[in-house]
Amino acid sequence: MNFHAVEISFPLAYQAPLWRRQPANFVAHFVGHEGPGSLYSYLKQKGWATALTCGPQALARGFAMFRVTVQLTKEGFGEVY
Repeated sequence: MNFHAVEISFPLAYQAPLWRRQPANFVAHFVGHEGPGSLYSYLKQKGWATALTCGPQALARGFAMFRVTVQLTKEGFGEVY
């Protein structure tokens, strides 16, 4: 099965000390939202995306990343490249 995806990762402050407020999860909630006016809604309406996932990822003690992955249609892949 072939599929195309774009993955963007950003360095992020270590999240363990921030466990009470969870700021990265707060951002992930808004970036990953699928309702009207959202990034995913826009990409889906254009026919460019089939899925969008995002969230923080702890890689090692003291280091984390915020990852956004968009699964693209063939048309969407053509727009990216």
